[in-house]
Amino acid sequence: MALLSLPDPNALPHPALPRFRDSPDAGERLLVVRAPAGTEAQRFAHGWAGGPDRILPWPVQNGQAVDTEEIISRVGALLEDPAAGRVAVVADQGAPVGRLAAAFPARLAGPRDLLLTEGEILSLAADLSAHRASGTPLAADHPGRPPLPLTPRRIHLKTGGWFLPVAILLADPLGVQTARQSLFSALMRWLHPQDADGSISQAGYLPQFTEEVIDAFRPQGFGAMPSPRDLESLGLLVRDGSGGWFMPWLVQDCLRDAMQEGRPDRVAELNRAVDEALAATGHIEAVVQRTVFARDWNRLEDLLLEHWADLFVWNEPALTSAVSSFPRARVAGVDVAGFLPGLLSPTDPDTVPFTLPAHRPDVHRDEALQALRAGTTRLYRTPDRQALTLGTIEVAYLRRVGLFTESADAAVRLNAALSAALSTAPVRPVMASFVGLQAGISLHLADRLAEAKTAYEKAFHWALRGSAEPLIAEVAGKLALLSIQQGNTDRARFWVAKVDEPLSTVRWAHNVVAFAADVARAHLALTELDLVTAHAVLERLPADLDTDEFWASHAALLVHTASAEGRGAEAARWVLGWRQERPAAVQSPLAGRILSEAFHAARISTGDLTVVPGWDRSQQLADLEALRCLLKGDPDAALRALRLPERTGQRHRNRSALIGVLARARCTPATVPETVVRHLASIHHQDGELADLSFFHALGWTPVFRRAGLVDDAGLVRLQRLTRPALVECEAPTLTSREREVLQSLRAGMTRREIAESTYRSENTIKGQIRSLYAKLGASSAAEAVEQARTFGL
Repeated sequence: MALLSLPDPNALPHPALPRFRDSPDAGERLLVVRAPAGTEAQRFAHGWAGGPDRILPWPVQNGQAVDTEEIISRVGALLEDPAAGRVAVVADQGAPVGRLAAAFPARLAGPRDLLLTEGEILSLAADLSAHRASGTPLAADHPGRPPLPLTPRRIHLKTGGWFLPVAILLADPLGVQTARQSLFSALMRWLHPQDADGSISQAGYLPQFTEEVIDAFRPQGFGAMPSPRDLESLGLLVRDGSGGWFMPWLVQDCLRDAMQEGRPDRVAELNRAVDEALAATGHIEAVVQRTVFARDWNRLEDLLLEHWADLFVWNEPALTSAVSSFPRARVAGVDVAGFLPGLLSPTDPDTVPFTLPAHRPDVHRDEALQALRAGTTRLYRTPDRQALTLGTIEVAYLRRVGLFTESADAAVRLNAALSAALSTAPVRPVMASFVGLQAGISLHLADRLAEAKTAYEKAFHWALRGSAEPLIAEVAGKLALLSIQQGNTDRARFWVAKVDEPLSTVRWAHNVVAFAADVARAHLALTELDLVTAHAVLERLPADLDTDEFWASHAALLVHTASAEGRGAEAARWVLGWRQERPAAVQSPLAGRILSEAFHAARISTGDLTVVPGWDRSQQLADLEALRCLLKGDPDAALRALRLPERTGQRHRNRSALIGVLARARCTPATVPETVVRHLASIHHQDGELADLSFFHALGWTPVFRRAGLVDDAGLVRLQRLTRPALVECEAPTLTSREREVLQSLRAGMTRREIAESTYRSENTIKGQIRSLYAKLGASSAAEAVEQARTFGL
């Protein structure tokens, strides 16, 4: 590029001067400009004074201002005549402008007054374009097609509004190197008197400029870095329009070049201090990006071990990107490459891909899983961050492949390792919370709810300690859902109330974090028979069930909602279909239980009085069996179903107590004594939910409940919307020969694939025959089918 030739100040005034003139003043006639050469301070002063004869230079040589008294005298002489106009002094860095300001009323202009805004860059572009049109060239022509011009925004980001680099890029968009050279010279002359120890140039290594980052930036061997406002006054930082600052790209390059030339031995220390400052202030993503760019794999390994939980919580795509660029994927010598693709997937802002397990691997023959188990066993002897990292990978991967019981056992080991690590080694609160969350999920899906609750509560504590809002919201949501599944609706409401505020800060995968809480909200709406609210929440949930590990909780919610709407038969068929379509996923103990409970609740809502299989192993199923016996007119059998298992959940205690009172009273709504009504009311008013009373709607007890004050008018309306189906006690079904053959195979513990191979039929054929068998027996699983068949004498 040819040497840039700018028009004289009369033809091309400084675009920043009108802004300066428009700012409030006290009528001062003297302007003192102290700014580096690249800002065109002389042009700015010319616009103020109106001509070169009223501009005085004030040089500084060898750190000393030249002719200070003479400058004051000459300024005084120029200002003596009030009609003579304005005067400008262009002072070098280090000139004692305070002495001049003390002698005469003066306005001071520094770099930030002279640096161009985006609008002023646009104005300069128009002026330069007009000048070119007049025939005076500004730069060398490019052969062929000229480069596209840069936008004022991009030029501002590159230059910060330094006049000369701006003009160069306006004249030649490809002239970045020339612009940089012009800025380097001006900056070095401007900063040299103040930057002997590199305290200013070190700012060029910071990618962000907040008070917190600067306070945390403490490289060894350097003086304290100036504050953002001081850096702004030097022309090194520019306001970003949102209350913060940014360093122009070319300014940053120049400061780094100066450091590399003057103190190359300190560059590594500066980079280390930058990483520590960013990590300490929660900008670990920026640290990882810097490290990947530098291809410092040892440093990246250390960073990921220390901060992977922070990245996963705040920005999983950043973690995925970092891991994918890593040439090795080993934790404490264990190759984890085969485990990571299912755990870290590319994400969009709202969803995290989740794949249901297709089959159960053989743990004892799977060498990768064995290596994982051996690695955690070794590391747990002296648990640290590596141990917790590998343990988290283990429990999550075991869940992903459908080994739910094994994952829960591994979670117990992981929890013990976490407790030991917290007492002996520094563990970041976010990591402690995330590890506890993953252990809780494994225990939750294994239906070990008491242990899961403990793990979640500890994870919630650490999330609060680490101010990790996404974790706070997700753990609170999981606790709300777990409380629903324990039958404790009051605790569910407590935890749901803790979700919304932290959830509002979640930046990515918002729907994933909110999933458990939304399922809990919809269940709470159903406990109040509020179908409108339940549907409103359901609309926020994914249309596809297969998007979350707790898909079965979503599925059970759909079944309960449909049953409340009188579509129990349809809902029961859904459960049978899901069990056939997801043979490995439904092996989760939690999924097996809640789908079974939803299936039999749906079936009984249709009036089907077939015995509930496995009722003595589930509080919910035991309540359903007791209700079935009550509907059938067998109060003694209902009382037997209330004995086992022990009712520990709030709703289970309430429902079983109501059933017990009616079973012992042996009365009808028309003959019920007042003492019984009062007893029912006292039970329900303690912890009862409106949905608990829906159990008895089919027996005609709703008017009695309204008279006794158990429900208000709104509750009465919701109860009366429920259907009252005809009660039917099913007889032993007639099975086809093929269905009897399948039943015998199920009794032998064979899988669908094994049955198909042994009978020389396709797996899809067996799938249809199993579904037909389940429907006839009123079962939703192989275990229930075998038990129901025994009940029917088949």
